[in-house]
Amino acid sequence: MSSSPLLPPESSLLIMERLGEVRLYPSSSILDTNMTACLLTGAFLPDTVQMAAWPLIAWISLVIFGSISQYSIFTGLSLFRSIKELRSERSSKLDVLDIFRFIAILWVMLNHTGSEGRIDILERLPSADAFKSAMHDHPIFGALMGNSALGVEIFLVLSGLLAARSWLRNAEKPFLNHWRSFITRRLLRLAPSMFIFVYIAAGPIMEALLPRYSSSMVSACGFWGILSHVTFTSNWQSTPTCMGYLWYLGLDMQLYMVAPIFLNLLHKSPKRGMILTAATIITSMFIRAGYCTAYGTCNKSDVDIPFISYPGQDAETLKSIYAGLWDMYSRPYTKCGPFLIGLLLGYVTFSSQHIMSPAPSKTLFRGSLFVAIVTIYAILPEYWNPDAGNTVYNTIYTAVFRSVFALAIAGMIAALYFRQEYRPTHPIFAILAKLTYNAYLLHMPVVYIFNWLPFLQTATSPIHLLLVLPFVATLSFLAALIFYLFVEAPIGHLTSQYATRLGL
Repeated sequence: MSSSPLLPPESSLLIMERLGEVRLYPSSSILDTNMTACLLTGAFLPDTVQMAAWPLIAWISLVIFGSISQYSIFTGLSLFRSIKELRSERSSKLDVLDIFRFIAILWVMLNHTGSEGRIDILERLPSADAFKSAMHDHPIFGALMGNSALGVEIFLVLSGLLAARSWLRNAEKPFLNHWRSFITRRLLRLAPSMFIFVYIAAGPIMEALLPRYSSSMVSACGFWGILSHVTFTSNWQSTPTCMGYLWYLGLDMQLYMVAPIFLNLLHKSPKRGMILTAATIITSMFIRAGYCTAYGTCNKSDVDIPFISYPGQDAETLKSIYAGLWDMYSRPYTKCGPFLIGLLLGYVTFSSQHIMSPAPSKTLFRGSLFVAIVTIYAILPEYWNPDAGNTVYNTIYTAVFRSVFALAIAGMIAALYFRQEYRPTHPIFAILAKLTYNAYLLHMPVVYIFNWLPFLQTATSPIHLLLVLPFVATLSFLAALIFYLFVEAPIGHLTSQYATRLGL
C-alpha cells in the first residue's frame, strides 16, 4: 500500500505503526482506556513543531498567494477581500448587538484572567483561596467578578435572537430541508476556525509555546476529549478538564439543532409557540433547582467552574469538584433558558413593526438595566454566608438568576431596537464583533501568557484584574484579527460558495 500523498513517508509509517500498536492490544490489561486514547490521539496529531507547522505554513502561503494572484479561483482567499468585509458596516437596528457582544467577551476574559491567569489557582496553592476571597469580599466588584460567567448568558441571548431571525426569513420552506440548511450553515460558520484552533492547541505547537496551557488544559484530553470538541459535544464531557472553556460551542450547536421546533411553532401558531417556549424555560429552572438541591450546591449558584486539570487529581477528587455544578453549568436542559428568551426576542423583532417613543424606550432600558444589576449583586448573600447550604433563597436564586438576567438583557436590546430614533453604533464595535468568535477561541492561551506577569500573580484586589484586562483583551483581539484574516474569512468564503452550490 502506498503512503498518502498528503503526508511524507516517515509520517505515514509513524501513523501506521501507532495504529498498529492500538490493534495489537485490543483487550490487554497493559493498556487502559487512557493509554488507548493517547495512542489514538498521537496517531492523528503531529509529534513535532515542525511537522505541525507545515500544514499551517502551506495554508498561509496559499492565502498570501490568493491575495496577489490574478486567478479567480484564489480570490476567495484574498486578504484584501477579508479586510474589506471586516471594515464593512451594516447600518441596521441590530448594530446594537455588537456592543453587547463586546461586553460579553470582556466579561468572560475577566473571569478567566482571574482564574487561569493565576499560577496559584492552576497549581492549587494556598494563596489561591486567599485571592478568591479577596475578589468575592470586595464591596463593589466582588459580585461582578464572581458572577462574570453571566457573560455566557449574553452570548446565549444574542445567539437565540439571531437564530430566530435567520430561520424566520425562510420559514415557509419545507421543515426538514430548511432545518438541514439551517444547521449546515451553522456548522460551516463555527467548525473551520474551531478545528484549526484545536489542531494548534492540542498539538506540539502550543506545548512548545505555552507548556503550562498544555499541562493544565490539554493533558487530560486524550482521543475522546479532542473528539468531543470536533463533534460539538464537549459540554457533555464528564469533567471539563480538556480545554473545558470551549464547552459553549457544543451547547450553542445543540440549542441550534432544537431551535427550529420552537420557531416552526411560533411561526405557525404564535400563541402555542410562546406557551411551549415559556414552559420549557420554567421547566429548566425547576431542573436547576433539583440539581442544586440533590447535590447540595445551591449556595454556589454554579459559578467558579474550574476548566483545568489539577496536578495529582484522581477520579474521586474530580467527581467531588464538579458534582452537580458541571451539569447545571453546561447541559442544554439547564442552560436553555437564556437562549429561548433570545429566540422569543428574535421572533418579536422579526414579526413586529412596533415603534417606541423616547420615554417608554428609556423606561424599559433603565428598568431592564436595574434588574440586570440587581441579579448580579443578588449573589452576595452566598458570599456572606458560604456555608448556608440549600436555603430557600439560595435555591430560588440558583434556579432563576440566569434566565432573569437574560430577560433583563433582552429588555435592554428591545428598548434599543424598537426606539423611534435610530442611532448607529461606532464602526469599531462592528469590527470587534466580527472578531469576537476568534477572540473567544484564542483568549485562553493569551490569558496563560499573563502567568509570567508578577503584577497579576500578586494581585489582591479586583481593581488589579481590571487593570490587566485591557492588555488581555488587546492581545486577544490582535490574535483574533490574524486568525480572522488567515482562517475564518478565507475559509468562510470557500464554504459559502460550497453551500450556495448545494442550495443551502
